[in-house]
Amino acid sequence: MPHSDRGVPKYSDAELIYRNSCPEPNSGCWLWLGSVNSWGYGRVGPQRSERQAHRLSYIAFKGPITGGLIVLHSCDIPCCVNPDHLRLGTHSDNVQDAISRNRHVSRSGEDHPVSKLTAAAAEHIRASQQSTNALAKKFGVSWKAIHFVRTGATWRQ
Repeated sequence: MPHSDRGVPKYSDAELIYRNSCPEPNSGCWLWLGSVNSWGYGRVGPQRSERQAHRLSYIAFKGPITGGLIVLHSCDIPCCVNPDHLRLGTHSDNVQDAISRNRHVSRSGEDHPVSKLTAAAAEHIRASQQSTNALAKKFGVSWKAIHFVRTGATWRQ
């Protein structure tokens, strides 16, 4: 078996997938046992040359990822590296999959996790004669946030 310059055994990408995943008998997923990112996707390698495990699996077992395509999961399990559960698609395909499987949550207004304004505040902003800067200071937001409310770019009526 070839070794790296540090004397550590060097595995092929396919061997790396086999060695670091475990088959889940009910779903058929191969669950990645190594490190995962904040979204739950497996990762391989140090930070600057890190690769996503599902992409590595696709390349190792199915071939190159071309044409700006991304690797999609048919199983909706981010840490799955089973090549039978992976296929190529566009970002639009991924969004459509998420919508069709009720995984896409579109939150707006007060339900948005970073919203600083309420519907009542937006209504007040639209009706107010105060300057944009004064309203921004009053509500603790940027002048641009006030501008977007006033122009209807956000908080549409």
